[in-house]
Amino acid sequence: MISFQQVINFREILLCSTLSERAVKIEFSQYPGPHLQTMLKLLQIIQTGCKIDVNTKGITYIPGIITNQDGMLQTYNCGVDRSISYYLEILLVLSLFGKAPLNIELNGITNDNTDQSVDSIINAYIPLVKKFIPDWDVSLKVTRRGFLAGSGTVILHSKPIKQVQSISLIERGPICKIRGVCSGSKVAPNLLNRVVSQCRNVFNDYIPDVWIHTDLQKSQKGIEFQSGYAVSLIAESTNGLFISCDCEYSNEFNNPENVGETAALRLLDEIKNSGCVDTTQQQYALLLMAISQKKVSQIKLGRISTHTIETLRIIRSIFGVTFNIEDSVFSCIGCGLINLSRQTQ
Repeated sequence: MISFQQVINFREILLCSTLSERAVKIEFSQYPGPHLQTMLKLLQIIQTGCKIDVNTKGITYIPGIITNQDGMLQTYNCGVDRSISYYLEILLVLSLFGKAPLNIELNGITNDNTDQSVDSIINAYIPLVKKFIPDWDVSLKVTRRGFLAGSGTVILHSKPIKQVQSISLIERGPICKIRGVCSGSKVAPNLLNRVVSQCRNVFNDYIPDVWIHTDLQKSQKGIEFQSGYAVSLIAESTNGLFISCDCEYSNEFNNPENVGETAALRLLDEIKNSGCVDTTQQQYALLLMAISQKKVSQIKLGRISTHTIETLRIIRSIFGVTFNIEDSVFSCIGCGLINLSRQTQ
């Protein structure tokens, strides 16, 4: 059993433990919050034989087999402590190594200022994973927007694969276009248009090809929606790589112009300081490289986050994979993880 102390990203430990089928013990100096219990319950739903012991000092986690309830549709409430994307980030990777396809409906918050939005997952995170698995059959659809109160719903369908391929992503290429989604609920349509206009005012000095779609949540009988609006921006390079960022209405960003300008400036900052992936995708790109086939994979990264550094330590402890870093290029030889539980087609 591998022990970890005072970690900042227990999600990655649970993710790596489940993939490697190695038990872990996580000790906390401070309880992370209700989202820990929500994450553990979600992991129990998609597995068979998973054992979890939670106490005041930490948790002991013994992974089982990822069965995904034999492909049956499941419904899970993610609560309001963290957004749906917080759980989707590891759920998408785990779904690759299941016995059957994962079909699940997640209820909760689709947009907040803590995690990336579901739109960024669809337009940036999934395309990144598809660089490793070009023939991956996956669909993620937002059926209802949710702000603060957690009334949003997304439906995920993902088929398992046999093995992750090695990649080489060195040149991002220049940014050729910017796309985005400005979503809202129980607000005037004019507010969304003002957010879009402010984004364009910033981008017009840099690039002409900008198109941001507005998505206003329609009222539904018997469902109480919380008012709010947010914008998700995606920059695409000539080599088909994506950089994403988000901004939502809050006490800090309390008018449409502020939300639009902040989102646009965040994206420009990511473009300037990131490599082939943005800051939120770094750790998952490195994890996929570590579990890929036993060949050399390499990727160029920009500004490295604290979570990425911690993830490198977790990968080394659980998979025994280390990275060589030279001129911001991270390279490694994958451990060759194979999905042995996948049903034959």
